[in-house]
Amino acid sequence: NAPAGSYCDYNPNDQWQNYGFSISDSDIITEHNNWGECGTNDYLENELLISPQNGDFLNYIHVPFRWKQMPDAIGYNIQISQSEYFENNTINLYSNLNTIFQKNNINWNSTYYWRIQPVFYNQNFGEWSSANIFFTGEMEFNLTSDIFSENDLEYNYTVFSDWNNMRTVIVDLEGREIWNSGNYAFMLNNISQYGQLFGSSYLNYPNNTGIEINYDEEVIWNAPNAIDPHAFKQIYNGNYMGFVGSSSEWGPIPIGPWTETYQNMGYFADGITPEIMYKTQILTEFHKETKEVIWSWNPVDYFSIEHSDLYGGVWWNSWMDGFHDWTHSNAFFYDKIENAIYISSRHLSRITKINYQTKEIIWNMGLYPEYGTGEENICSDLEFSYQHHIQRLDDGSLLFFDNGNLDVNIFNHNYNTSRAIRIAVVNNSFCVILWEYELPPEFFGAGMGSVQLLENGNYFINTTGNSGTLLEVSPDNEILWKLTLGLLWPNGSGYRAFRLKDIHPGLFSIVADNFTTINYNDSIVTAIKISDESDVLKFNVSNLSDSKQPYIYKLNNLYGDFFEASEDTIIIDPLSDYEITFYPISLVNSIGQINLNIHPQFHPYLEQSLSITIINNLMGDINSDGVINILDVVGLVNIILGISPENSAGDLNQDGVYNVLDIVQLVNIILGN
Repeated sequence: NAPAGSYCDYNPNDQWQNYGFSISDSDIITEHNNWGECGTNDYLENELLISPQNGDFLNYIHVPFRWKQMPDAIGYNIQISQSEYFENNTINLYSNLNTIFQKNNINWNSTYYWRIQPVFYNQNFGEWSSANIFFTGEMEFNLTSDIFSENDLEYNYTVFSDWNNMRTVIVDLEGREIWNSGNYAFMLNNISQYGQLFGSSYLNYPNNTGIEINYDEEVIWNAPNAIDPHAFKQIYNGNYMGFVGSSSEWGPIPIGPWTETYQNMGYFADGITPEIMYKTQILTEFHKETKEVIWSWNPVDYFSIEHSDLYGGVWWNSWMDGFHDWTHSNAFFYDKIENAIYISSRHLSRITKINYQTKEIIWNMGLYPEYGTGEENICSDLEFSYQHHIQRLDDGSLLFFDNGNLDVNIFNHNYNTSRAIRIAVVNNSFCVILWEYELPPEFFGAGMGSVQLLENGNYFINTTGNSGTLLEVSPDNEILWKLTLGLLWPNGSGYRAFRLKDIHPGLFSIVADNFTTINYNDSIVTAIKISDESDVLKFNVSNLSDSKQPYIYKLNNLYGDFFEASEDTIIIDPLSDYEITFYPISLVNSIGQINLNIHPQFHPYLEQSLSITIINNLMGDINSDGVINILDVVGLVNIILGISPENSAGDLNQDGVYNVLDIVQLVNIILGN
């Protein structure tokens, strides 16, 4: 049911016509009727409240609220309540923008209503809008973190994915769940510096096995082929890249403890006869628009099948699978500086650097030759094995997660140990360890894992050990924060985890300056008035997220030619404002209309579009009716007395103030002096 003070109470003669965005009474009446019958429980489309929309089911409890800018409003009161009548425990907020981000007092598995009220000049209030209803979903985890040094923590959120259950969750510093992938069955494997979410979903298989989604679980881009779930993301040129599998060729079964088992099954298993398929994954680049394959790299063409893991137990599984999981590629990184690609081949305990243009191998990094995975590997003394999440950092160093599965079998350690390690490759021939963190034995992760270098110099580590453990550690290896996920194989297993600054990156507000309601030729018009070519069309853009974002804007004339069409990209710091200004190039027409589109470059789904009428306002034409007469004198007096808001057409002597001197000049214009 519509609450009191909604559109149900309005008629074309009251102040709601100022919010109707219409130019005639008949249009206003039509808009009012489009709200449907008052008192129904249907989720009617609310043209004023943009999001959450009526009937939305949200998969998060930190909620951005957005609405259309109202003419003449200097701010807005916002109410959020679990009561449709806004009784008891109503959240009362205020904003001078058209967006607000509410991070408190919204809970899972709940129903909420929200509405806004415009605030005008001299603290006059408009009617409350009709209310939108929305619902929050179910929580996936009930976790609590250990915070050891809160002052050293810079990031507000943590995202982690569960491989076995195909789900992803975001928690705050305390471990409280803020966002989850709900029923979408999405498993995150990568996140960009701008907060883009990449991963895999088995819904509508195979169409969503390689996808980018937004925080409302909407698909932004999906690959045309089945993508391996280990790694998928957008690279620097806007194209998308992931592993397409699988490619294969026949190879021999090497001699080992498994030989008799294979021979009993009818194989030769002599280390020579090609008799089992060696499967691998093809790294593939898709065009961002056409989705055509424009580049690929197949290990079959560059690796030798003579190289195979002999110690990690892969061959014990191959007879059951009917093929050999040869490379098990699980991560890649495109380096735009050197135009090179790094690939992690887990089952070869190998990291490979590839020339993107020629596709030739620059180097292989891995084990010593006697362990069967290559004769020309560099940096064998690092002794890493079964690694994950290779990355090249800004300084050229490499960062990855060393699972350490072969520590006991090959290196004669007392136990297998996982670690996060950062190295520098010198002259493409040897390596220097710049930093490493060896996890305690109970945190050994046999599979999966990741590590992230944070802006404050700390490292964020994800291991499947100890039921899934997330750690933030200092450069001096002090544990600052810890979260245990409670994911035990096979019922669950953490795949990737990252620190996040916010869950709605790119969230922004855009407010048009001097957006007002005027009477133009006896019609109600919402417009911006300009008086001469020195007037400026201003838009204030506010980045409401905690991350720096580039925004792309485009201005066009829908009719008239007041302004020159323009397009540009602006970069706005976290929680900061940017003013976009346009100067008129022609004042031939009395009325025109412009359209401004703006969106975060890496979150185009958040685009906002403003179509605004522009009135060529005569100096002295206070009421914008096209003539200058006694009514304008009355309007100017009201401005001076503070009854009406300031109007640039009333500052006739252009001294920046409104006073009796402007009235004298206005009277002289009327008298023809």
